[in-house]
Amino acid sequence: MSKVLILTRNFPPYVTGGASRAWKFATNFAAIGWEPVVVAPPAITGMSAVVSSGANPVKELHRTAPEIDAGELDAATRCTLLHGQEVPGMNLPFPGKQVRQFKSVTDGPLWQKSAAATVEQLLEQYPEIDLVYAQGPPLEPLMIALDVARKHSLNLMLDITAPLDPAMPAPGASRSSAAAKAEELILLSGVPLLTPNRFLKEYFLKKYPGRLDYNHVTIVPPAFDPSHPAFRRQESKTPATVLRIAMHVEELPKADLKAFLSALEAWIRTDGIAASGLELSLSGTGVPELLRRAAKKPIRQLIVIDETGGIDRELEACRDASFFCAVLGSSAASSAIVPDRLVDALGMGRPLCAIAPEGETSRLVIESGGMIAPAGNAGAIMELFRSMASAWSFGNLQAAPDYLREKHAISAVMQELTRAIASQPLR
Repeated sequence: MSKVLILTRNFPPYVTGGASRAWKFATNFAAIGWEPVVVAPPAITGMSAVVSSGANPVKELHRTAPEIDAGELDAATRCTLLHGQEVPGMNLPFPGKQVRQFKSVTDGPLWQKSAAATVEQLLEQYPEIDLVYAQGPPLEPLMIALDVARKHSLNLMLDITAPLDPAMPAPGASRSSAAAKAEELILLSGVPLLTPNRFLKEYFLKKYPGRLDYNHVTIVPPAFDPSHPAFRRQESKTPATVLRIAMHVEELPKADLKAFLSALEAWIRTDGIAASGLELSLSGTGVPELLRRAAKKPIRQLIVIDETGGIDRELEACRDASFFCAVLGSSAASSAIVPDRLVDALGMGRPLCAIAPEGETSRLVIESGGMIAPAGNAGAIMELFRSMASAWSFGNLQAAPDYLREKHAISAVMQELTRAIASQPLR
C-alpha cells in the first residue's frame, strides 16, 4: 500500500479544529488506499494521543520533541497549551527544561527544524511514500511540504483551513507583512490546495485574480466520524431537568467577549435560572481568556471544563448537550471559520445555534434549522439563548436534516479528498 506523509502542528492530544480534521483524515486514509505516516507536535504527559474511534489506528506517529509535562499548569493555561497557543508566563518559576518543552510547541522555527529532519529520515526509510498532505495554518508544515515535494518529486496536497494572513485584508488591499508574503508564496506555488468551505476558496480567488487557478483549489468540507463512541445511539432517557449547553468559543476580541459574557449574565438573571438548572461545557481557543474574565463572576460556577480529556471529552460533551452553540468573533476571518466541533454536533443530531458574523458558520446553522445572533450584540445574544432555552423546555428544538448530515459524514468527505488526489497528475 502506498503511504501518505502527513505534516501538521495540529494533532491529538491537542484540541484545535485542525487537530480534529487531521486526525479524522489520518484514521480514514486507509479506506481510500493510503497508509498514513504522521509528523506531529510533541505529546503531553498524562493525555492519550489516541482518539477513541472504530476507524483505522495511526500506526506511524512521529513526534517532533519529547512529551511535555503540563501537570503544574492551571486550567486556563493548560487550555492555552492544548490549543497550540503561546503559553503565557514563560518566566514562571518552572525548571529550564520545562520552559524549553513549552517553547517546542509554540515556537514555529524550532518545530520546523525538528520536523524537517524527521521528514528526511522517514522519506529515506519509506520509499513507498508518494503523497504529502500538509495542513496550515500555521505556516511551517506547508513550507516543509513544498520543499520536500520538489526535492523528492512527491505528489502534494496543501490543506489551508483558515487564512494564512490572519489580518485577512480585503481583496486588492496591499500588505507586505511576513504572513502576507508567505501566503502569496504558498497559494501561488502551483500545487493543489484544499479548503474546508466555499467562502475561503472564493476569498483566495478574489485576492489573487488571474493568478490562482480555480481548478487548483478543491473544497473538502469538515466531517464528523460516526465510528467514535460518542455517536452511538443512546437509549431513551427521561426528560432532562438541567439545560446543558456545549459551547465552542473561538478567540474573541475584547468587545465581543464582553458582550458575550454580559448577554449570558443578563439572560440568567432576567429569566431567574438557578445554578442547578444550567451547565455550560466549553471548548475552543477562546476558553482560556474567557475563564480569566469570568474567574470572579457568578457565571464561573456554571462552567464545566475538562482540560485533560481532549477531543474524546469534547465529543462526549456534545453528545450530552441539550444544544450546541458556536461562539465566533466579529472579525473578517470569523466569516471563513466553521468550528470542527460544530460539525460533530450536527452529526450527532444536536440542535445548533451560533453567535457569528455572516459567513460559513451562520450559513450552516441556518441550513440546519438553528438560530443565530450577530457577534458583539449583547441584546441579540441574550434573546438567542432565551429562544433556544424556551424551545428546549417545550421540546421544540430540531436536529439538522439528513441530507446535511450525509454531506458532512467522513465517508462522503473522504470521497471528495479521493477526487482531489485523483485529479492531480502523478509525478
